[in-house]
Amino acid sequence: MTTALPAPAWLAPTGRAVPWHALVAVAPVLVASAALGAAVDRTALVASDIAAAGLASAVVSGLADPAADLLDALPTRRSARRLHRLALLVPAGLTIWLAFLATALVGAGPGPGWPVGPFLALTFTGCAVAAVSPARYAVAAGAAAPLVWIVLGRAAAGLDTRGDQLLAAYQHHPWIVTLAALAALLGTGLRR
Repeated sequence: MTTALPAPAWLAPTGRAVPWHALVAVAPVLVASAALGAAVDRTALVASDIAAAGLASAVVSGLADPAADLLDALPTRRSARRLHRLALLVPAGLTIWLAFLATALVGAGPGPGWPVGPFLALTFTGCAVAAVSPARYAVAAGAAAPLVWIVLGRAAAGLDTRGDQLLAAYQHHPWIVTLAALAALLGTGLRR
């Protein structure tokens, strides 16, 4: 007879406290747009960076904690509560992203593979921005970061400068960007 491992004590209350509405709203739009793109002209992945930024922003918006000031009196630090939320939000966002990719790649044949790295790079960059921003604007700044990065990257595309290479780093070097964002998140974000 096997016994199930008990769930951590923070799991259920954090799951109830996380605002899931942004992810719930974005998920069907992403999957439907991927299905439409795959059915019509097989170009669903052309705007995958925009889809990744939108989903990353939805994941970061789940970090909103309206009771943060009240809960600061408890022994659980704000950074620990943020990490608990991320432990729930990132797998949910990754599941939605994989559903988007699976739908977009139906019948596509050989191609770009499964570009998970850019989504994670944008997500953790937004989380790092939220962690280092002033508490009053943290979630808004973090949710805006992936979208601003995409807009600046699209605007600088083709300028043939070092700036456009940096603005496309989330696509060309997503794992380096992800590790840098995680280092900022864990280093700076854990002090609060």
